[in-house]
Amino acid sequence: MIWHLFRKKVKSIVDESFGESMIKYLTILAVFITVTTMVMSCHSSKAENDTKNISYWTAPSLELSKFESKVVEEWNLSHPDSRIDWKTIPAGTTSEEVLLTAIATRTGPDICSNIFGGFAAQMADAKVLVALDTMPGFWDVMEKRKMTNIIRNNWFYNGHVYVVPVYVNPEMIWYNKKMLDKLEVTKLPRTYSEFFTLLDQVCTTQKVYGLTVDISSKWYKRWFDYLTLYAAAAAGDPYINVKEKEALFDNQAGTAVTEFFFNVFEKGYAPRFDIQDGFQKEMFLASIKGAGDITRTKRMYPDLEYVIAPLVVPDYYPVNAPVYTLAESKGMVLFNTSRKKGESWDFMKWYFSGGHDSLWLELTNFLPAREDLIDNPIFIEYFNDNPDIKLYAEALDFSVPLVLTPQTVEIQTILNRELWQPIIFGLKSPAIASRDANQTIQRILKSGP
Repeated sequence: MIWHLFRKKVKSIVDESFGESMIKYLTILAVFITVTTMVMSCHSSKAENDTKNISYWTAPSLELSKFESKVVEEWNLSHPDSRIDWKTIPAGTTSEEVLLTAIATRTGPDICSNIFGGFAAQMADAKVLVALDTMPGFWDVMEKRKMTNIIRNNWFYNGHVYVVPVYVNPEMIWYNKKMLDKLEVTKLPRTYSEFFTLLDQVCTTQKVYGLTVDISSKWYKRWFDYLTLYAAAAAGDPYINVKEKEALFDNQAGTAVTEFFFNVFEKGYAPRFDIQDGFQKEMFLASIKGAGDITRTKRMYPDLEYVIAPLVVPDYYPVNAPVYTLAESKGMVLFNTSRKKGESWDFMKWYFSGGHDSLWLELTNFLPAREDLIDNPIFIEYFNDNPDIKLYAEALDFSVPLVLTPQTVEIQTILNRELWQPIIFGLKSPAIASRDANQTIQRILKSGP
């Protein structure tokens, strides 16, 4: 009876938009797990999590899958008594929604490696994750992979570590080299004014657009445009003060970024509709992209010539100050529903030992989450052969992570509704859009956990 009622409620929630339903979903999930945990030992299940092997899910990405298949094969050959059943996260609206449903229905994995910090915080609140820093040898593994400071500075939530980052993906600006050459550009823009001057020249003389901007209202899209430029405008300061539960979108940096995107659309530098691979098809001068975009671009658009540069900053930004950026990062978690926690943790320790990071970099172009990328001899040859990737590695010293808050989805859903969409379509002034988004997000923060 409990199971029937739970499935019925889950269906009603999944039918809602993901951003608005996450909190309700996790609350119900926490209650369900609490109840079912009391009877787990008394009942068998045909769920994937109950097989004799360790179930491991990863991101549905071609490049990432090439790496995971090799690593899993290596582990299985040397560990026949604790084999890994590996697959990519099944298709769905979002990976997060699919995973939540799988956990709730006890068909989920023991381990998953496609988890961003905010989602991990939500699941930690729902009591479905193992606190990894309580597992034996945790800090020894972190030290071996040279990520102790990364973990201590960015990945604690309520006093524990629930997710260990696998990669870090800073954002930079790509420029079309052919377009720059036609204008005989010798110095790339640093400020918004310089950037708009260049866009005006290119758009006028070459009949192309200026900057690719994703108009989608999907909550995670704001990692790659608004929040990225916010990190640069704010010199690396966070957009949310988690400790004080304070939203910071209505400050100097937030307003500057809002005005930037308002002008991009008002001046016609970006269309009010999406063009798939518009930059790669040479319909735009510039695009904000991560290192992970390089492999796919070279595979699908081998003739494209581009130049990679730091993000542009507001005109008020100090001339000699370093330019910061946002670094998307996802990591691995261990679910407390697993009946093979010890064996799963053994795999995770082996995975993070550092022995596969060269292969990871070679196959994915995503930067391993380590502090010694530039100085470690094992990566030198790769960076010499791949100078574009090296630019991203050098940017890590001035890259900031996403804010670790369980309210990430709500915050970015509000950001889309109150600021992003009104700015795109000219429905609000930049000042009002920044104010409205900040006020609504502030209320959410104050009423949240």
